[in-house]
Amino acid sequence: MIYTGTYQSLKELFDGIGGEWDEKYSDKKVYRANGGLMNWFVTSGKINFQGKQESKEWLEAQAKSILANLEAVDPLNEDHLGNGIAKPPPLSHLKIPSHSSVETDYLTSKVIEGELVIGIVAAVGTESKLVIGALIDRLNIFGYNVKEIRVSSILKKFVGSGGEYERIRHYMQCGDSLRGESSNNAILAAGVASKIKELRDESEPKRAYIVNSLKHPDEVEMLRKLYGPGFCLIGIHADEARRHNYLTQDKGCESLQAEELIKIDENESISYGQKTRDTYHLADFFLSVGNNSDQVKNRLQRFLELVFSHPYKNPTFDEYAMFMAFNSSATSGDLSRQVGAVVAKENQVVATGANDVPKAGGGLYWATVDLSTGEVIDDDDGKDYKRGCDSNKKEQFEIIESIRDKLVEEGLIAEEQQVKLVEILRKSQVSDLTEFGRIVHAEMDALTSCAREGISTRDTTLYCTTFPCHNCAKHIIASGIKRVVYVEPYPKSRALDFHSESIFLKSNFDNNKPDDPSSKGKVIFEPFIGVGPRRFLDLFSMNLGAGSKMKRKDKEGKVLAWDKSSAGIRAPLLPSSYLDIESAAIQIWDNHAVS
Repeated sequence: MIYTGTYQSLKELFDGIGGEWDEKYSDKKVYRANGGLMNWFVTSGKINFQGKQESKEWLEAQAKSILANLEAVDPLNEDHLGNGIAKPPPLSHLKIPSHSSVETDYLTSKVIEGELVIGIVAAVGTESKLVIGALIDRLNIFGYNVKEIRVSSILKKFVGSGGEYERIRHYMQCGDSLRGESSNNAILAAGVASKIKELRDESEPKRAYIVNSLKHPDEVEMLRKLYGPGFCLIGIHADEARRHNYLTQDKGCESLQAEELIKIDENESISYGQKTRDTYHLADFFLSVGNNSDQVKNRLQRFLELVFSHPYKNPTFDEYAMFMAFNSSATSGDLSRQVGAVVAKENQVVATGANDVPKAGGGLYWATVDLSTGEVIDDDDGKDYKRGCDSNKKEQFEIIESIRDKLVEEGLIAEEQQVKLVEILRKSQVSDLTEFGRIVHAEMDALTSCAREGISTRDTTLYCTTFPCHNCAKHIIASGIKRVVYVEPYPKSRALDFHSESIFLKSNFDNNKPDDPSSKGKVIFEPFIGVGPRRFLDLFSMNLGAGSKMKRKDKEGKVLAWDKSSAGIRAPLLPSSYLDIESAAIQIWDNHAVS
């Protein structure tokens, strides 16, 4: 039911059944009678009921009777109203749709109330509580009731007497065991969904759940399938030195224990292990923690304002350039992964790149249109999938087999040990070799694009979806690029080891001054911070991406005000299937169609 008249009129309508009104809430009025509870939400006019079944049903029946009579009576005749009940407001104030109004709001205007599910991905030792505390405070400002769900709370409780190292290892092992035994790497996300259902209080119209924290890409995939655009993932960055210090100084771990936890957390060798590194780059919003709490608070505030359809929050150039780098990555046909890069100068993109096979004459192979048939085709011998294999992986195997054959030939290993030897070599750094691939890396493609067109790369910025490998790093240094911004870490890269004299890894954003003395004369490598490319169109475009269109001016050209108390969710999570939304569309048609 929806009642959009005045609160005073609603109070007068219910005077006859002897209940009491509670006016302490800013966004709703609560009516209690005979053990039942009715919530009337001021902004939307929606009404819902709570209490024990019998009391709830009694109060709901009373309300339906009062409001139904209100719709049926002649407002000019007051005789039927009875003692103590005032003349009702015009019929236009009352709507009793046959289905939830959320669907109609979604189709015709905006959804103000609803649920948000916010995931957190952060490496072990990250002080994520600094972010979660600020996030809860800001969601409260938007009128949201927030509940934090710790993923560890759905696992077997740690009851040992050990310290923090034992506690963390306990939960790591429990998570691994559950994923392995279930043969489902997303099993913990299913547990989170169960916890959300358990905690859901439908009397609260604005609900948010913070999931702390996700450790496997499959968990993110399941939550996105479950909650669609209503799910947001926040990636929290903290450099390894800071995390190591937190584990040792604040949590009492030994240095070697901290190193072990960090290594396990980043990427366990087993498929069902923790893979925080692979999960981090899937985030919708990237944030860095440091000593400057204002950085965290202000960036979170901006992100939430975007989520709540603020029409005047525009992207930074870093956000735009990284969005373009991800767009470039989608053009790659590489068999293993898609990587994108752009070169920018003075806030202007001057070249793009992707990891794919180079073509004689310059550039990469593109799909082309056969003008005679209209068919879109790839060159017969161009991309790797046309040749049937990854040349780099093939060469790795040949190297491993040649080592095995030489050892057998020299009598250094027995024949029955060959299988074990090959297994060991495949897990060695031989599998990290990259120079035998046919593809040119995205960073190199962007740089060679500049070379072909005579564009100087001196003092430019390179944005790349993945941390550059050591082969790309030496060319980046030689090209005169002054700054590199990346999203996904790349542990196989030896760039920092090989070129420590030329690369400065910026991981502390407390002091954002460009003249940091320790970085003087070096190429700055820094993690990307801001709205991730995955949600760029959803949050910045006025009419593209998921969600409702936004308006910035009225018909007279005046700027429209944005108010957090009535702000709609840009891409809301609906408690409906497409069939429910379809029914709402049909009712809209039935109500207004010309017979």
